[in-house]
Amino acid sequence: MAPPSPAAIFLALLLAAALLASGPAFAADAADAAPQQAEPEAPSDPFGRQTPRSMQIRLFNALGSGDVEEVVPYVEGADAGSNESRRQVRAFMAALDRRGELAQRLSVSIDAEGDLADGLAPDLEEIGTLALEGGTVPIVIRRASQEGGPAIWQVSAETLDAVPADRFAAEIDDDELTHRTIFLGAPLSVWTAIIGGGLALFTGILLVFNILCRKLGLDARDGHHPVASLVLAAVPPLALMAVYAALDRMAEPLGASLLERTSIARLANGAVAVGAFWLAWRLAGGINRLLVRWLRNRDQPAWIGLSNFVTRLFRLGLVVVAIAVFLATFAIDVTTGLAALGIGGIALALGARKAVEDIVGSVMILADKPVRIGDRCRVDGIEGDVVDIGMRSTRIQTLDRTLMTIPNNVFASRNIENLTLRDRYFVEQRLTLSYDTEPDRLEHVLQTVRETLEADPSYIPTPSPVRFEGFTPSGFELLIRCCLARETHAMGRLLEERILLRLLRRLAEMEVRIVPSTQRIEWGPAPPPQPPAARVSNDVVRDGH
Repeated sequence: MAPPSPAAIFLALLLAAALLASGPAFAADAADAAPQQAEPEAPSDPFGRQTPRSMQIRLFNALGSGDVEEVVPYVEGADAGSNESRRQVRAFMAALDRRGELAQRLSVSIDAEGDLADGLAPDLEEIGTLALEGGTVPIVIRRASQEGGPAIWQVSAETLDAVPADRFAAEIDDDELTHRTIFLGAPLSVWTAIIGGGLALFTGILLVFNILCRKLGLDARDGHHPVASLVLAAVPPLALMAVYAALDRMAEPLGASLLERTSIARLANGAVAVGAFWLAWRLAGGINRLLVRWLRNRDQPAWIGLSNFVTRLFRLGLVVVAIAVFLATFAIDVTTGLAALGIGGIALALGARKAVEDIVGSVMILADKPVRIGDRCRVDGIEGDVVDIGMRSTRIQTLDRTLMTIPNNVFASRNIENLTLRDRYFVEQRLTLSYDTEPDRLEHVLQTVRETLEADPSYIPTPSPVRFEGFTPSGFELLIRCCLARETHAMGRLLEERILLRLLRRLAEMEVRIVPSTQRIEWGPAPPPQPPAARVSNDVVRDGH
């Protein structure tokens, strides 16, 4: 199977970054729904101003629309019917568009009360900054109560007064604000820059790097260059992170508006997060492959399963962290969600009981080491080689090349025969000689078998390796029991085959016949008929005569 092209990798990662960064398009609804689920009796705010983060998200969406009336509900004391108030709000929008910077959404509090440890008053939160001529002015929002509704967060009047309305109200362009097409929380111009510029830079970096690797003869699959393997694994995600970090830094010098800068920053941060996840994933796999290769070269296969297990556990932790960060971008509190599972969490735990048992079984297998990767074993009469010991199951390749998967909790409770750990190969064979064999010849056969065994270099001296067991319906039975020195289990079978062939040749030279272990039936003439027995009358028996 051919490896995916750089464009395919880029588009797949871009989709993940878009989903990670497109919170402004969807997170407001989730932020509104969260308080309703937690406190169904409390009234909700239709503008999503109940938490600082949801307020910032909704304010961003309102700024993207370019409509002053949509921004008015997020400004303290603003009146859509007052021309002066609309002019001041328009100046605030222009200042944000030209000189503003919104804080990263993950840094803004998701609690309704805000961050009480930020050094500000309990009813104040900072969600961004304005770079004005007089210096940097923080964008502060204030929490206030309203009649018949919940407490809401709005841009403070002090922040609005810090903006020189005469200057910024004249700079704003209605067409620039109103005629923008928003897709997944970002203008189409941003998506064009991200897809076009990002794809070109990312693909170009990978192509140049691949050409250099071919010129230098480096290949991550050969395993001869450990450092090169790690570099080859790290370059694609690092290139992705560098491309989007550069796009984020270039947005402001190129004169991008607040909406475009914030969208690019959000998408860039999402892409960097995906790149960091991709980098950790690839480095974990690369380090594990190098470690497994080193363990095989050092003839220490017992630690291969543990290395694979730790790598899978690390990657599982990466997935959990990635899911938590992904949910946090949509204003979903993971801890609150876990606490709200309740009975559903118990049901989920019961449903995952088998998976937990398998993980515990894998720990038991790695700790007790009944088998190691590469060992020949026999489980329930099925013989094969251990291919992998995973977190959930153990895979064994049988002698007919069938891959058998056994859950770890089942595998750990079975009777496991490790054939590789045997220090010698045990031979047990039975020979049946015909009853036509004379006693002297039978004794000579026993001596010949002993001499044949002792002459083999792999034979380990054993007391009484050949015995005359007794009589069977087929003939005289001889029992061979001995041990052979071997390096592998398969080599032991070859040694046994070699000894048996030598025995057959010696017995053939002695003209000794081996009979099958079955009962022999001889057909002969029928016996002569017997005369009928004399019959005695019952009357005579009763009379005693």
